[in-house]
Amino acid sequence: MDIPRKYYFTEITGSYAKGEPFRKFRPKESFEYLGNPHKGLQTFQHFNGDPLFPGITWKEEGPHEFEYVKKNPAVVKGHLPSTVCYNRWNWDTFEPEEGKFDFSVIENSLKVAKLRGQSLHIRLMPYSGGTGGSPELPEWYRKKYKVRKVSTHWEPEHNSKEYFGLWGGLIERALRIYGKHPDIDIIDTAFNGQWGEGAGDMSFARCREFTELYLKHAPAARIVVDGGHEMVVGAKRGTGWRMNCFGDMRNYGHGIVPDGLGWNHQFDSYPERIIEAGAVESWKRAPVVFETCHNPARWYKDDMPLEYLDFILQQGLKFHSSLFMPKYSLIPGAYKGRLMKFINQLGYRYVLRTIKYNRNIGNNGKFLFDMWIENIGVAPIYRDLYAPALRFRQGKRTEFLHLKQDMRSWLPGDIWVKEQVQVPKAFKRGKILIAVSLVHKETDRPSVKFASEGAAADGWHPMGEIVKS
Repeated sequence: MDIPRKYYFTEITGSYAKGEPFRKFRPKESFEYLGNPHKGLQTFQHFNGDPLFPGITWKEEGPHEFEYVKKNPAVVKGHLPSTVCYNRWNWDTFEPEEGKFDFSVIENSLKVAKLRGQSLHIRLMPYSGGTGGSPELPEWYRKKYKVRKVSTHWEPEHNSKEYFGLWGGLIERALRIYGKHPDIDIIDTAFNGQWGEGAGDMSFARCREFTELYLKHAPAARIVVDGGHEMVVGAKRGTGWRMNCFGDMRNYGHGIVPDGLGWNHQFDSYPERIIEAGAVESWKRAPVVFETCHNPARWYKDDMPLEYLDFILQQGLKFHSSLFMPKYSLIPGAYKGRLMKFINQLGYRYVLRTIKYNRNIGNNGKFLFDMWIENIGVAPIYRDLYAPALRFRQGKRTEFLHLKQDMRSWLPGDIWVKEQVQVPKAFKRGKILIAVSLVHKETDRPSVKFASEGAAADGWHPMGEIVKS
């Protein structure tokens, strides 16, 4: 049952602490899309506002040409809003000749993503695999070092010292520059098999060496591993994980088992691999990312039933995912509402339920402040960039105070903030206007929106006044 509106935005005066009057607010929950950072839908090999891939197609090679302009509208027709761009490239982009390195595509992606209101997720891949023109291992590597033909593509000897030295050396070189870059959210591990997705023949020991190489130069909360041996290492070392082929519900039996019991990722890969790797609770420390099998346009073309789609999305939430990458192609109208609701629920979503504070404060400028926040999303935020903050205003003076909270610990469920707040000493006696928001620590600008009504145009939630005697 909906709570009557008269119970929202209430202001109550009464006994709170030491008999002092207090003020209480209960903001009404908002259900709109918020566009908060580091979560939701990702664009792929494109930035906000770029044209979509045509039809059901996409490319495995990230952009090499860049347009340094803002786009209006940022969300192109047929797609959904995004705050994270996901680009990936192959080895020959970064090292076209042995020993000659070029990371300009990452530099340019950072510049354009910032213009388009996005952070960046990257993957450096050793090779894609020949099909559809996808890049192979660099020609210089194939000519000089041991490789073998597998199906449609050439593979290195994954356990060889040459491969570890050369591909590992490139990864290390890149991560020294970008492993802690403030605008890069996530770095995929990629070293074993096509697209670096774990399907090669690399030993567990070598997978561990590669994974540790990433961890040497980047925080674990920024690294996501694939579902092979590296997921076992990552689960122990605090990384996140990604899964490919999200939405795979193929059920034909290939003449081996009855149709309807065929192998697919949703039933036969994800739960088993995650449990056996010990990665069930990795989401509490680092992000979970899902990439679609084909794309929603292909799902629609193949007549995927809506009940299948509902099951797929429910599973994505169950695994506490923060990011969803559907290949940046057309989102069919029949799926749009469900997918919009899904990306709204991904990652964190903070509802400001109650604020309560002493209104009259003594000459020492201290007062008790309580706030109930509920994370109705499925994960925490993983970047230590933000803090709940109070803004104080009196005349022309404005000052900010960060509350003593680590938002990375705000798991789904209830967060109760209770602090003795010290008003900055520069404020004089009399009325002081206060407001609350979730700000970027370096700029004090509201940067993470509450899923609550009542915010002013500047992103702050006004809370009335305190009176300093």
